Amino acid sequence: MTYRVIQWATGFTARKAVQAMAERPDYEIVAGFVYDAAKAGRDLGEICETRKLGVAVTNDRQKIIDTEADCVLFLASAEMDLASSLRDVCDLLASGKNVTATSTQFVYPKGISAEFEGDIAAACKRGGTTFHGLGVMPGFVSEGVALMMTRLSRRIDQMSAYESLVYDKYPSHFQMFDCMGFGYEPDDPTPMFTNLEFVGHVWRPSAVLLAEAAGIKIDEAQCFRDVVVADHDFEVASGFIRKGTVAAMNFGVRIISEGRPVIVMQHYTRMDPNLAPDWPRGEGWTLVFEGVPSMSVKINVGIHDEDHTDQGCWTAAMNAVHAVPYVIDAKPGILSLADVPPVWGTDAFRRVK
Repeated sequence: MTYRVIQWATGFTARKAVQAMAERPDYEIVAGFVYDAAKAGRDLGEICETRKLGVAVTNDRQKIIDTEADCVLFLASAEMDLASSLRDVCDLLASGKNVTATSTQFVYPKGISAEFEGDIAAACKRGGTTFHGLGVMPGFVSEGVALMMTRLSRRIDQMSAYESLVYDKYPSHFQMFDCMGFGYEPDDPTPMFTNLEFVGHVWRPSAVLLAEAAGIKIDEAQCFRDVVVADHDFEVASGFIRKGTVAAMNFGVRIISEGRPVIVMQHYTRMDPNLAPDWPRGEGWTLVFEGVPSMSVKINVGIHDEDHTDQGCWTAAMNAVHAVPYVIDAKPGILSLADVPPVWGTDAFRRVK
């Protein structure tokens, strides 16, 4: 079977998804959407640094909605304008195309609000289509791997999941500075992540999904953000970090049940690997289960000194690419990570010519 795919957006991770699909004969990219009018008309393969695909990208939203396809890989940064992204996703679904989205807000729509979930469910019903949100963490490790690990437990007192990455080579100024708040004064309210409700948009959907799948009563979802400032000036791929501005942070959510934290999901990130020495280190993702038995699972990425940001984005891209077949085959509606059928990346074992 050939999967007809529309690529929505061409950012850092999206380009990797296009590169991977260009290598696979069962994926046919039929259209590409870009936000930047200057890119319109260019070949999608050229933009994504792979072979020419004969697909001229467009910034004409309606043209994409009118294009026939089996699935849309919606790899836009919904953080910039969640309302517009929701509208785009719903219109795509209502037009008869399945949608897989990687922004954290889409991992479990119910975790944002009942209205958010309802809009997506209604669009699926109108189009007879399936919506699926995923990622890496959130979107894979803290949901799929964590749920699999619960099969080994007699009792779980607390499950903690955290990501630890150094973002000095991540090139997006918007994501790193305007969104997360690196390079700003600690008390500057300008960055999105200074709003704890926005932090909740990142981690709450994932934590709520895990809690509901495990049958945990949720009393409260507590959001938090802690920062560490730079002790010197330095340059990173996304901009300039001045001494005294935010250069490391830890943010996440705690699910409180019966008066105690049962699930903790958080992200430790630095612009300098020497900052915040008391915080966990490593380049990847960790799960810790306190209970019987006590267990930890560590997944490292870029184990041969590769660029950790680049390698991490490959994991997100491939999770989205490998989701296409099962999303197309799923029954209409919202497909959560707790309901995904067993899926293996068997195509990764072949040699790329």
